[in-house]
Amino acid sequence: MKSPRTYDDRHMLPRRGAIAYRTMGRQSGFILLLVLVVVAIASLATLTFSRSMLITHEAARISTGQLQTRMCAESGAQAVRLMLAYPHTERLGMGGTWDNAAMFQAINVIPDNDPARRAHYTIISPSLDEAGYYTGLRYGLQNESAKLNLNALAQLDALASAGTMAAAAVGGGALGGETSGAGSGLGSSMSSLASTAADGTSPSMASGMLMALPGMTEDVADAILDWLDKDEEPRPMGAEFDDYYLHLPNPYKPANGPIESIEQLLLVRGVTPQLLFGYDENRNGVLDAAESTRMSRGTPAGSAPGSLPAMSSDPNIAPPPPLGWAPYLTLQSLEKNVAADGTQRVNINSDDMELLAEDLSTVLQSEDWSSFILAYRYGGKPGGAGTSPLLALASMAAADSEQTDGALGAQLQGLNNAAQGNSGAGNTGAGGSQANGAPPPRWTADQISSIDLTQTGSVKFNQVLDLIDATVTINGSAGAVTYASPLSSLPLDLANSTPQLMDYLTTVDAPAIPGRINIMECPQEILRGIPGLTDEMVDQILEARGDGSDSPTRQFETWLAVEGIVTMDQMRAILPLVTCGGDVFKAQIVGYIEGGAAFSRIEAIISGAGDVPNILFFRRMDHLGRGFDIHTLGQRFDANLPTGPSIR
Repeated sequence: MKSPRTYDDRHMLPRRGAIAYRTMGRQSGFILLLVLVVVAIASLATLTFSRSMLITHEAARISTGQLQTRMCAESGAQAVRLMLAYPHTERLGMGGTWDNAAMFQAINVIPDNDPARRAHYTIISPSLDEAGYYTGLRYGLQNESAKLNLNALAQLDALASAGTMAAAAVGGGALGGETSGAGSGLGSSMSSLASTAADGTSPSMASGMLMALPGMTEDVADAILDWLDKDEEPRPMGAEFDDYYLHLPNPYKPANGPIESIEQLLLVRGVTPQLLFGYDENRNGVLDAAESTRMSRGTPAGSAPGSLPAMSSDPNIAPPPPLGWAPYLTLQSLEKNVAADGTQRVNINSDDMELLAEDLSTVLQSEDWSSFILAYRYGGKPGGAGTSPLLALASMAAADSEQTDGALGAQLQGLNNAAQGNSGAGNTGAGGSQANGAPPPRWTADQISSIDLTQTGSVKFNQVLDLIDATVTINGSAGAVTYASPLSSLPLDLANSTPQLMDYLTTVDAPAIPGRINIMECPQEILRGIPGLTDEMVDQILEARGDGSDSPTRQFETWLAVEGIVTMDQMRAILPLVTCGGDVFKAQIVGYIEGGAAFSRIEAIISGAGDVPNILFFRRMDHLGRGFDIHTLGQRFDANLPTGPSIR
């Protein structure tokens, strides 16, 4: 029999159950909270991992895009090399290098249906308007021969400083014709520049060409030339080490020789970034909207937003050039000394006369012309009695960079003596005139039979244009007889002869000719700086450039004489300074993804003047931005992956 529960027993049991229940409830809540914390931590870890993966994926995508666009841009550089490997005539057949969207705009490298993965390159350059000023854009290359070659300019200045040779080559009686009166044209102006270079009484020839640049001053021009020349003697308004650079807080020496980049000019006294690069802050060759606004307000280039105008109110102070001097200057400009079809030119100063006769008969259509060239080597007198510093320029370009000024002067003097000897060689005196005062008979190929081609010719050509209006005097059984050249300076004759003469003949063995200015592509300012070209002549050249003519004569600089813009004597004088060719090009190449933000912009200078085109200068410009929007660079909706049979 159970003992009856007491009052306390009856009331203690419910209390213990409640306590146990409450204790178990607290433990369950803690576990739930712990589970929630663990789930939250796991979720946060998962979120962090997912975010890290997304960031890594985006970084990989961006890195891949940058690598792809970089490869696209470099593909553009290699494509330019390939194009320059072809002869000039074949380049023209491809559309040329000036404005050729088919070859240079939106060239697809990575095809894809998705624009975000479709990648191209575009080669883009500043263009010229009809007046010859930089404006707008085009899809093509920049011919470095359309600029002033600073390193060759220093050589030209050294040539002018030699005095006697320069005067004989480009002035005075050497030009013939327009040299008798004051202001008599090209001969007197260039002769004056050459003859006064040594005493500093007037600007040198090179200084005058620099002064044509917008915003250039005489003191800066002289300082640039002092930086480039080899001597330590400052020009009238120049600067050398002892009188300027030595006294700077951090002294440094001038190059006193060729420089390797345009940016090195920033070390020259008076040259500032604004003068060298103007308002073109991203260096794309044109003024963008923001840059144009800065220029119109007179705000200094590169200044912070909101800066006040800083242009001088002095009307005598020229404003800085919009694009700076950089687009007008180069350090590499060469023309390959070959014909337009890539064949070797015939050197008409060759000593092997029999071989010369064979070569001439191959490249010239007229036996009268080729036989007259041979006869000239024995008894020729150059038409106009002109000489040319072209041989000296080619020799100076090939000379050792350590050559002293004394050796250079001796070299120039030797060439001058040779030129003087050539002009008097042969029977070219009064005895060459016809007895009855009649003009000399015209040369024909039949007369070559009286010449022994096994003998070396004693007369050398100074330039190919010596043949025009020249005479030869041949000693025969009836005495000395003078014959007139079958090549005359009449416009129709020049139009027929100069394309062949200038294309297939040369007077130097140099593989390339440096420093001449392409008059068909250079800006107006460069044209106006060429010694002897008057404003009227420049205006005629600009007008002719805009007429769209594809005449064969326009492929050679002698078209100036063919079309009557200059006389033949003037053409002979400026021939060492001008050209219509050039085989070194600058390419601004942008690699980009059509539907993305990735890009790569490079600047390369590529030479086709050698046997194999090579890159002379390479620079990445990504830090300056893409430079152009996608619409300008171009889109290729047809550049999709090729579709084929589906794989199941």
